[in-house]
Amino acid sequence: MKTTLLRMVVVVCVVTSTAGVATAAGGAQGITGGAADATESTTADGTTPVDVGVASAHADVDVDVEEPQSGDDFLAAFRELSGRESLSAYSEFEVIRTQAVIAVQSGSFDDADRARMRGVLRMLVRFDAAYAASQNGSLEASFESANATRAAVSALESSGGTAYSSLATVGLDRFFRSLGDRFEQRARANDSSTPGQIAALKRAGEAYRLGGSSDRFAEVSVEAEQLASAWERDSREINESVAATRGFLDRCGAACDGPVGAVSAHTTGVFGLYTDARAASAASSDAVRVAEANGLGDRTAELRAVSEEASNTLLSLAIGSALLFFAYAFVLAIPTMFVAGRISAWARDRRAASVGSILSAMPREVHTDGGE
Repeated sequence: MKTTLLRMVVVVCVVTSTAGVATAAGGAQGITGGAADATESTTADGTTPVDVGVASAHADVDVDVEEPQSGDDFLAAFRELSGRESLSAYSEFEVIRTQAVIAVQSGSFDDADRARMRGVLRMLVRFDAAYAASQNGSLEASFESANATRAAVSALESSGGTAYSSLATVGLDRFFRSLGDRFEQRARANDSSTPGQIAALKRAGEAYRLGGSSDRFAEVSVEAEQLASAWERDSREINESVAATRGFLDRCGAACDGPVGAVSAHTTGVFGLYTDARAASAASSDAVRVAEANGLGDRTAELRAVSEEASNTLLSLAIGSALLFFAYAFVLAIPTMFVAGRISAWARDRRAASVGSILSAMPREVHTDGGE
């Protein structure tokens, strides 16, 4: 909190001192108008600069940080940055640019001034690149450029440019927090995959940390860790399921593409393979479901192909098992029917013999005409 207040005080002081110096510079050169207009009305060699209103047309012009050597060179470079959208959106950097324009026109310009102004120019150019990348949706590139800007600010502070670096830090903190919001929005987009969400949340946390928002940093960091833990579990399940399914398909071979081939190649083994195929098909289906839940896109399409292959193999083995079962049943039915017929005939003969023996043992009565 004390650091933030100190930075705000520095900002106020810098803005105030910039306006005062601009007025003094305008009076010394005998130029009428506002401070900023006065300092940018003519160059040190008497040439007329590009009008500020036209400068926005040169927003895409690259500025070579290493090229300027004299005060006039730096003045021209700083004027090329005039009207940039990045400086308009983050006025702290526009104040720095204006202050630098005044500084290169005030008094002598020695090696220390040259090094300091080069540091200021490098910081402004890098921040402009970071802002442009963020506007184009290239958040990763914007984050890297913002980090490079941060390094330039630190180098500028080390070289004695505290007045510039303190003001730049305030604007850069705001920019990092804005990047954190953008990364967090990306993480919560409906079309974002789980790995993409994790990466975006981690970037958001880093941006919030660099922007001084410790509360948001803590919140998104915890969320990223929880999501990473769940993704690690799901990823392991997917990999194990795919490995098991591919192992089964390799073991079954190309012969399992059709029922006849499966029976020919594995004979009675198709019954065991059918059981394994059911397990492999279920595992691959689970892998597809988990992949879809994590929004894996191309990975999901790959898993669907594996699952479809497992399902086709399962169907082939099911038909092959049924054919083999009926074939065995038919083969076994012939001797079974023959034996059953013989047993039935034997049983009939046995019954007939039993009945015949009973009838033969009974005494026969003989009757005469007289009834005696």
